[in-house]
Amino acid sequence: MPLSFRQIANAAAASFILTTAIACALCSAPISTALAAELRQYRYQQTSISACYIDLQQDALRMYWKDPAGNIFGTFANLRAWLRPQGRDLTCATNAGIYDKEHKPLGLYIENGVTLRKLNTRQNAYGNFYLQPNGVFIVEEKRARIVDTASVDSDRSRWLSQALYATQSGPIMLRNGEINAAFDPGSVNLFVRNAVCIDPSQKVALVMARNPITFYDFALFLRDKLKCVDALYLDGNISRIYPSLEADIGPSFGAIIGVEK
Repeated sequence: MPLSFRQIANAAAASFILTTAIACALCSAPISTALAAELRQYRYQQTSISACYIDLQQDALRMYWKDPAGNIFGTFANLRAWLRPQGRDLTCATNAGIYDKEHKPLGLYIENGVTLRKLNTRQNAYGNFYLQPNGVFIVEEKRARIVDTASVDSDRSRWLSQALYATQSGPIMLRNGEINAAFDPGSVNLFVRNAVCIDPSQKVALVMARNPITFYDFALFLRDKLKCVDALYLDGNISRIYPSLEADIGPSFGAIIGVEK
């Protein structure tokens, strides 16, 4: 039987109310943004290498050393336990560089725009940190840089005035696509190592060779496989990357570089 005008009007009104309710619900619902950060696995010259790719236009790259009470995080597990009550977590992370016996960063360290450790300009000393040139990984708003220590020291306002985060380490592995001249292609010094590198499109990668590798071969991988143009060595055998099965196995370390989700 044909619908009356009143029945048609009532049906239209009901449809409008339902549509409006759905639209309002969608407007009030939180919108989740997918992060670009992702962890990839590689096999390179019998070495297993993990790389976390980071797009600074989308991802929240940060550094962490101590909680507000002054307690050093030291492990990914401790950091994640602190983040979770705040509705935050890690997508990926690695240790942020070389530190001393008290787990203090050995060189410059900036967190949330505050300088917590000063630039270390010493050169003639023992250890990877002092292999020249060493440098600073600097995170600004939507941008990252790796700058040699001498350049930072000569014009601190230029390089550090916009720094939200920074960590100093050494040696620089790649500079403008060139491998550090101090690296020996025939070296037999094999160690687990991690690094941070930047490609021409300003993508950042946190990278860890999970089996022993030489400086030279690691730099080759960063340049030829990951297409990075600038890279900074972070640390050696204590290095770990999250997520991985061994992420929380081993001694605690100093600061952490991480991507939040």
